[in-house]
Amino acid sequence: MDKMQKFAPTCGLSAREIGIIKYQIKNKINLQLPILPESTEMKLFLQGRDAWTFRWYLQNKKYPISSRDPISLKVVVKLKKEFHQYQETTQYKFSCTVKMVKDDLYHPKIRIKNVSRP
Repeated sequence: MDKMQKFAPTCGLSAREIGIIKYQIKNKINLQLPILPESTEMKLFLQGRDAWTFRWYLQNKKYPISSRDPISLKVVVKLKKEFHQYQETTQYKFSCTVKMVKDDLYHPKIRIKNVSRP
């Protein structure tokens, strides 16, 4: 079994490119995650916190990669332990494919698929 690489600047992309990709994917995944009670969500928002942690794994076979290459990622999203009482499912896995747009670094094309087992 191939060892998955961490999605970090050592993969060949700049820290800026990685930051943009992570931000865009996180926003799309957050729309698919369950919502906690409104009072808890508001408290987290006011504290600038999130109830979920994200782990990023690069799945490309070619390494290092460039921003011209399609990027394949596995994203594991876990609910922080302090919020487990609100949700039955505390972990989700997503498969993501990213293609950087030639003239627009800030709007990559992203496909996300939830691959969590029910």
